[in-house]
Amino acid sequence: MANIIFNTNFLRQLDSLKLVSGGAKKNYFQGERKDKRAGSGLEFIDYQQYQIGDDYRYIDWNLFSRLGELFTKLFIEEESLKVSLLIDQSASMSTGYPSKIDYACSLAAILGYIALINLDEVEVVTFSSGIKNFLPPSRGRSHIFHLLDFFKTVNPEGKTGFNFSLKEFARRKKKVGLVAVFSDLLDLAGYKEGLFDLKLRGWEVILFHILEENELYPKEEGEVVLVDKETHQRIETIVDASVLELYKKQMEEFLQDVESFCKQYKIRYLRILTSFPFRKLIFQKLRKIKILK
Repeated sequence: MANIIFNTNFLRQLDSLKLVSGGAKKNYFQGERKDKRAGSGLEFIDYQQYQIGDDYRYIDWNLFSRLGELFTKLFIEEESLKVSLLIDQSASMSTGYPSKIDYACSLAAILGYIALINLDEVEVVTFSSGIKNFLPPSRGRSHIFHLLDFFKTVNPEGKTGFNFSLKEFARRKKKVGLVAVFSDLLDLAGYKEGLFDLKLRGWEVILFHILEENELYPKEEGEVVLVDKETHQRIETIVDASVLELYKKQMEEFLQDVESFCKQYKIRYLRILTSFPFRKLIFQKLRKIKILK
Protein backbone atom coordinates (compact mmCIF):
# COMPACT_ATOMS: atom_id res chain seq x y z
CA MET A 1 0.00 0.00 0.00
CA ALA A 2 1.36 3.43 -0.95
CA ASN A 3 1.66 5.93 1.90
CA ILE A 4 0.58 9.47 1.06
CA ILE A 5 3.20 11.76 2.62
CA PHE A 6 1.06 14.79 3.42
CA ASN A 7 -2.12 15.53 5.37
CA THR A 8 -5.41 17.35 4.86
CA ASN A 9 -4.02 20.59 6.34
CA PHE A 10 -1.40 20.55 3.60
CA LEU A 11 -4.12 20.07 0.96
CA ARG A 12 -5.87 23.28 2.02
CA GLN A 13 -2.74 25.23 1.13
CA LEU A 14 -3.04 24.05 -2.48
CA ASP A 15 -6.38 25.71 -3.20
CA SER A 16 -4.82 28.73 -4.94
CA LEU A 17 -2.74 26.63 -7.37
CA LYS A 18 -3.59 25.54 -10.92
CA LEU A 19 -2.04 23.11 -13.40
CA VAL A 20 -0.36 24.83 -16.32
CA SER A 21 -1.10 23.37 -19.74
CA GLY A 22 1.37 24.05 -22.51
CA GLY A 23 -1.12 23.37 -25.28
CA ALA A 24 -3.31 20.39 -24.40
CA LYS A 25 -6.73 20.57 -26.02
CA LYS A 26 -9.37 21.76 -23.57
CA ASN A 27 -12.93 20.50 -23.60
CA TYR A 28 -16.17 22.33 -22.88
CA PHE A 29 -18.34 20.96 -20.11
CA GLN A 30 -21.79 21.52 -18.60
CA GLY A 31 -24.79 22.73 -20.48
CA GLU A 32 -26.41 22.19 -23.84
CA ARG A 33 -25.20 25.17 -25.82
CA LYS A 34 -21.71 24.85 -27.22
CA ASP A 35 -21.31 28.20 -28.92
CA LYS A 36 -18.14 30.22 -28.34
CA ARG A 37 -19.71 32.89 -26.15
CA ALA A 38 -22.32 31.41 -23.89
CA GLY A 39 -23.08 28.12 -22.26
CA SER A 40 -23.91 26.90 -18.80
CA GLY A 41 -20.59 26.97 -17.03
CA LEU A 42 -19.97 28.88 -13.83
CA GLU A 43 -19.74 32.61 -14.60
CA PHE A 44 -23.16 34.28 -15.01
CA ILE A 45 -23.38 36.83 -17.84
CA ASP A 46 -27.05 37.45 -18.79
CA TYR A 47 -30.63 36.20 -19.07
CA GLN A 48 -32.54 35.08 -22.13
CA GLN A 49 -36.22 34.26 -22.55
CA TYR A 50 -36.99 30.57 -22.07
CA GLN A 51 -37.52 28.57 -25.26
CA ILE A 52 -38.75 25.01 -25.66
CA GLY A 53 -35.76 22.71 -25.38
CA ASP A 54 -33.80 24.93 -22.97
CA ASP A 55 -32.53 23.25 -19.80
CA TYR A 56 -35.18 23.93 -17.14
CA ARG A 57 -32.51 23.71 -14.41
CA TYR A 58 -31.35 27.20 -15.39
CA ILE A 59 -34.77 28.89 -15.14
CA ASP A 60 -34.68 31.81 -12.72
CA TRP A 61 -37.81 31.26 -10.62
CA ASN A 62 -37.32 34.46 -8.65
CA LEU A 63 -37.52 36.43 -11.88
CA PHE A 64 -40.63 34.46 -12.90
CA SER A 65 -42.36 35.37 -9.63
CA ARG A 66 -41.77 39.09 -10.34
CA LEU A 67 -42.37 39.25 -14.10
CA GLY A 68 -44.59 36.27 -14.80
CA GLU A 69 -42.32 35.14 -17.65
CA LEU A 70 -39.73 32.39 -17.86
CA PHE A 71 -36.07 33.38 -18.27
CA THR A 72 -33.00 31.16 -18.21
CA LYS A 73 -29.60 32.18 -16.94
CA LEU A 74 -26.69 32.35 -19.37
CA PHE A 75 -23.15 31.61 -18.24
CA ILE A 76 -19.70 31.86 -19.73
CA GLU A 77 -18.92 28.34 -20.83
CA GLU A 78 -16.05 26.89 -18.82
CA GLU A 79 -13.16 25.01 -20.37
CA SER A 80 -12.05 21.74 -18.80
CA LEU A 81 -8.61 20.17 -19.11
CA LYS A 82 -8.48 16.37 -19.26
CA VAL A 83 -5.73 15.25 -16.86
CA SER A 84 -4.47 11.65 -16.84
CA LEU A 85 -2.07 10.48 -14.14
CA LEU A 86 -0.03 7.39 -15.14
CA ILE A 87 1.93 5.78 -12.29
CA ASP A 88 4.56 3.06 -12.56
CA GLN A 89 3.78 0.56 -9.79
CA SER A 90 6.43 -2.02 -10.75
CA ALA A 91 8.56 -3.61 -8.03
CA SER A 92 11.53 -1.31 -8.65
CA MET A 93 9.41 1.60 -7.37
CA SER A 94 9.43 0.09 -3.85
CA THR A 95 12.96 1.27 -2.96
CA GLY A 96 14.04 4.48 -1.24
CA TYR A 97 13.14 6.40 1.94
CA PRO A 98 10.45 7.50 1.34
CA SER A 99 9.92 4.93 -1.39
CA LYS A 100 9.63 5.99 -5.00
CA ILE A 101 6.04 4.72 -5.11
CA ASP A 102 5.10 6.79 -2.03
CA TYR A 103 6.68 9.87 -3.53
CA ALA A 104 5.07 9.29 -6.94
CA CYS A 105 1.60 8.68 -5.48
CA SER A 106 1.85 11.71 -3.21
CA LEU A 107 2.86 13.97 -6.10
CA ALA A 108 0.18 12.51 -8.37
CA ALA A 109 -2.44 12.95 -5.62
CA ILE A 110 -1.52 16.61 -5.25
CA LEU A 111 -1.73 17.28 -9.00
CA GLY A 112 -5.03 15.40 -9.09
CA TYR A 113 -6.36 17.40 -6.15
CA ILE A 114 -5.39 20.70 -7.78
CA ALA A 115 -7.03 19.63 -11.05
CA LEU A 116 -10.25 18.55 -9.31
CA ILE A 117 -10.72 21.78 -7.37
CA ASN A 118 -10.25 23.67 -10.67
CA LEU A 119 -12.97 21.51 -12.29
CA ASP A 120 -10.58 19.70 -14.62
CA GLU A 121 -11.35 16.09 -15.47
CA VAL A 122 -9.02 13.66 -13.68
CA GLU A 123 -8.32 9.97 -14.16
CA VAL A 124 -5.61 7.74 -12.67
CA VAL A 125 -3.98 4.68 -14.25
CA THR A 126 -1.29 2.46 -12.72
CA PHE A 127 0.91 0.08 -14.66
CA SER A 128 3.74 -2.43 -14.39
CA SER A 129 3.98 -5.04 -17.16
CA GLY A 130 0.68 -3.60 -18.44
CA ILE A 131 -2.25 -1.51 -17.21
CA LYS A 132 -3.13 -2.62 -13.67
CA ASN A 133 -5.62 -0.33 -11.93
CA PHE A 134 -7.85 2.48 -13.12
CA LEU A 135 -9.78 5.30 -11.45
CA PRO A 136 -12.44 6.54 -13.91
CA PRO A 137 -12.52 10.21 -14.98
CA SER A 138 -14.19 12.55 -12.50
CA ARG A 139 -14.49 16.26 -11.84
CA GLY A 140 -15.04 18.42 -8.76
CA ARG A 141 -14.24 18.49 -5.05
CA SER A 142 -16.68 15.69 -4.25
CA HIS A 143 -14.26 13.19 -5.82
CA ILE A 144 -11.17 14.18 -3.82
CA PHE A 145 -11.56 11.43 -1.21
CA HIS A 146 -12.08 8.81 -3.94
CA LEU A 147 -8.81 9.99 -5.45
CA LEU A 148 -6.89 9.78 -2.18
CA ASP A 149 -8.37 6.39 -1.31
CA PHE A 150 -7.35 5.03 -4.71
CA PHE A 151 -3.68 5.88 -4.14
CA LYS A 152 -3.70 4.01 -0.84
CA THR A 153 -4.46 0.79 -2.76
CA VAL A 154 -1.38 1.02 -5.02
CA ASN A 155 1.19 -1.73 -4.31
CA PRO A 156 4.53 -1.91 -6.13
CA GLU A 157 4.84 -5.33 -7.74
CA GLY A 158 5.76 -7.04 -10.98
CA LYS A 159 8.07 -6.22 -13.87
CA THR A 160 8.11 -2.96 -15.78
CA GLY A 161 6.61 -2.83 -19.26
CA PHE A 162 6.90 0.90 -19.79
CA ASN A 163 6.50 1.09 -23.57
CA PHE A 164 3.78 -1.56 -23.72
CA SER A 165 1.78 0.08 -20.90
CA LEU A 166 1.88 3.58 -22.36
CA LYS A 167 0.93 2.29 -25.80
CA GLU A 168 -1.93 0.30 -24.29
CA PHE A 169 -3.16 3.42 -22.48
CA ALA A 170 -2.91 5.57 -25.62
CA ARG A 171 -4.82 3.04 -27.75
CA ARG A 172 -7.73 3.00 -25.31
CA LYS A 173 -8.27 6.76 -25.36
CA LYS A 174 -10.25 8.71 -27.94
CA LYS A 175 -10.04 12.04 -26.12
CA VAL A 176 -6.56 13.40 -25.41
CA GLY A 177 -5.33 16.02 -22.95
CA LEU A 178 -2.51 16.39 -20.42
CA VAL A 179 -0.85 13.19 -19.23
CA ALA A 180 1.62 13.12 -16.32
CA VAL A 181 3.79 9.99 -16.18
CA PHE A 182 5.52 9.00 -12.91
CA SER A 183 8.27 6.39 -13.25
CA ASP A 184 11.89 5.52 -12.47
CA LEU A 185 12.27 4.41 -16.14
CA LEU A 186 14.06 1.24 -15.01
CA ASP A 187 13.09 -0.94 -17.95
CA LEU A 188 15.65 -2.74 -20.11
CA ALA A 189 13.27 -2.39 -23.06
CA GLY A 190 13.52 1.40 -22.80
CA TYR A 191 11.03 4.23 -22.54
CA LYS A 192 11.10 6.15 -25.82
CA GLU A 193 8.48 4.24 -27.82
CA GLY A 194 5.79 4.68 -25.18
CA LEU A 195 6.38 8.41 -24.74
CA PHE A 196 6.63 8.93 -28.50
CA ASP A 197 3.31 7.15 -29.02
CA LEU A 198 1.59 9.51 -26.57
CA LYS A 199 3.01 12.53 -28.40
CA LEU A 200 2.07 11.07 -31.78
CA ARG A 201 -1.56 10.74 -30.67
CA GLY A 202 -1.71 14.36 -29.52
CA TRP A 203 -1.13 14.17 -25.76
CA GLU A 204 0.71 16.88 -23.88
CA VAL A 205 3.20 14.91 -21.77
CA ILE A 206 4.92 15.66 -18.46
CA LEU A 207 7.46 13.05 -17.33
CA PHE A 208 8.30 12.92 -13.64
CA HIS A 209 11.45 10.81 -13.42
CA ILE A 210 11.55 9.65 -9.79
CA LEU A 211 14.77 8.20 -8.38
CA GLU A 212 16.19 7.54 -4.95
CA GLU A 213 19.47 9.11 -3.90
CA ASN A 214 21.34 5.80 -3.79
CA GLU A 215 20.61 5.25 -7.49
CA LEU A 216 22.46 8.42 -8.38
CA TYR A 217 25.10 8.36 -5.65
CA PRO A 218 25.68 4.75 -4.55
CA LYS A 219 27.80 4.39 -1.42
CA GLU A 220 28.23 0.62 -1.15
CA GLU A 221 31.79 -0.68 -1.49
CA GLY A 222 33.44 -4.03 -0.95
CA GLU A 223 31.71 -7.37 -1.35
CA VAL A 224 28.03 -6.84 -2.09
CA VAL A 225 25.05 -8.86 -3.28
CA LEU A 226 22.91 -7.05 -5.83
CA VAL A 227 19.27 -8.21 -6.10
CA ASP A 228 17.00 -7.19 -8.98
CA LYS A 229 13.67 -6.18 -7.39
CA GLU A 230 11.66 -7.32 -10.40
CA THR A 231 13.39 -10.53 -11.52
CA HIS A 232 14.91 -11.43 -8.11
CA GLN A 233 18.19 -12.21 -9.88
CA ARG A 234 21.18 -12.08 -7.50
CA ILE A 235 24.69 -11.03 -8.41
CA GLU A 236 27.62 -11.27 -6.01
CA THR A 237 30.34 -8.81 -6.88
CA ILE A 238 33.03 -6.50 -5.52
CA VAL A 239 32.39 -2.78 -5.74
CA ASP A 240 35.44 -0.52 -5.72
CA ALA A 241 36.17 3.02 -6.80
CA SER A 242 36.57 2.09 -10.48
CA VAL A 243 33.21 0.26 -10.55
CA LEU A 244 31.47 3.22 -8.89
CA GLU A 245 33.05 5.60 -11.40
CA LEU A 246 31.87 3.46 -14.33
CA TYR A 247 28.37 3.25 -12.86
CA LYS A 248 28.14 7.00 -12.37
CA LYS A 249 29.34 7.62 -15.93
CA GLN A 250 26.73 5.28 -17.41
CA MET A 251 24.00 6.74 -15.23
CA GLU A 252 24.93 10.25 -16.32
CA GLU A 253 24.78 9.22 -19.99
CA PHE A 254 21.37 7.64 -19.42
CA LEU A 255 19.98 10.77 -17.75
CA GLN A 256 21.36 13.01 -20.48
CA ASP A 257 19.73 10.78 -23.08
CA VAL A 258 16.36 11.05 -21.31
CA GLU A 259 16.64 14.83 -21.14
CA SER A 260 17.65 15.12 -24.81
CA PHE A 261 14.78 12.89 -25.93
CA CYS A 262 12.24 14.88 -23.94
CA LYS A 263 13.57 18.17 -25.24
CA GLN A 264 13.44 16.92 -28.83
CA TYR A 265 9.78 15.85 -28.56
CA LYS A 266 8.65 18.74 -26.36
CA ILE A 267 7.98 16.58 -23.33
CA ARG A 268 8.20 18.50 -20.06
CA TYR A 269 10.71 16.58 -17.95
CA LEU A 270 11.55 16.76 -14.27
CA ARG A 271 13.96 14.45 -12.45
CA ILE A 272 13.25 14.24 -8.72
CA LEU A 273 15.03 12.47 -5.88
CA THR A 274 12.78 11.12 -3.13
CA SER A 275 14.99 12.97 -0.64
CA PHE A 276 13.93 16.32 -2.13
CA PRO A 277 11.69 18.23 0.36
CA PHE A 278 8.09 17.80 -0.70
CA ARG A 279 6.85 21.30 0.17
CA LYS A 280 9.76 22.85 -1.71
CA LEU A 281 8.89 20.72 -4.74
CA ILE A 282 5.25 21.87 -4.80
CA PHE A 283 5.45 25.50 -3.81
CA GLN A 284 8.78 26.42 -5.39
CA LYS A 285 10.13 24.03 -8.01
CA LEU A 286 6.92 23.12 -9.84
CA ARG A 287 5.91 26.78 -9.93
CA LYS A 288 9.33 27.86 -11.14
CA ILE A 289 9.25 25.47 -14.11
CA LYS A 290 5.58 26.37 -14.76
CA ILE A 291 3.92 23.05 -14.12
CA LEU A 292 1.90 24.84 -11.44
CA LYS A 293 0.97 28.48 -11.05
